[in-house]
Amino acid sequence: MNKSRTYLCLPGAWMGAWSWTFVVERLAAVGHDARALPFRGVGERAAELSAGIDNDVLLADTMAYLEEQDLREVVLVGHSFGSLIAGLVTDRVPERIAHLVIIDGGIPQDGQSIFGRIPADIVAKRRKLVKVVDGVEVLPFAPVGSLIIDDPDLAAWTHRQLTPHPLACYTKPIQLRHAAGNGRPMTYIACTKPRYPVSAGTHEKVQKMPHVRFRPIEAGHNCILSAPDLVARELLEIPQ
Repeated sequence: MNKSRTYLCLPGAWMGAWSWTFVVERLAAVGHDARALPFRGVGERAAELSAGIDNDVLLADTMAYLEEQDLREVVLVGHSFGSLIAGLVTDRVPERIAHLVIIDGGIPQDGQSIFGRIPADIVAKRRKLVKVVDGVEVLPFAPVGSLIIDDPDLAAWTHRQLTPHPLACYTKPIQLRHAAGNGRPMTYIACTKPRYPVSAGTHEKVQKMPHVRFRPIEAGHNCILSAPDLVARELLEIPQ
């Protein structure tokens, strides 16, 4: 095996560090330091939901964790929404990142929000679902049938742990100081079976980016749960 690496994994919307359990187990089993970080107000930290939470807060929290743990040469992995925060972290502290991995997420652009990036019809549907929880506007999590997880028991287990996600994370434009990836090596893992409607056109866009290593896998959008062997293999095969 190649030298031990540090993997820091960030979850998708409505999810917590628990969503990475199966992948982290596989990485740790072969000697790597693999960990997942929940976002404030979501998942394991749902009790901390507050009106002030947005992408800037999640960015600051993640950078603080890297500093507190003195993590360097990190393989920073973001699944879906988590890829946005991973991209922002790499934009700010590239010296701590060895490789940026995006799993079926978007490529961040300066001045753009998530709702400004994804298809307009999906945005309209999601805006109609917005609720207020403890004075905070949130996006409720999707029904179990939309998780793209074939195993009904796994889908049900996943659905039971989902929590609402702060709406501001979708509506507030981000600020990038550098081009996506900030010069760090990048890998994009694309879920192709089936394609996720939210990511329409993203796979094609990424394939035109010469500095991004494009890796399609035959799995659904929540591959970290439904296909952890495939995901772990891809993460282990990232060039050192």
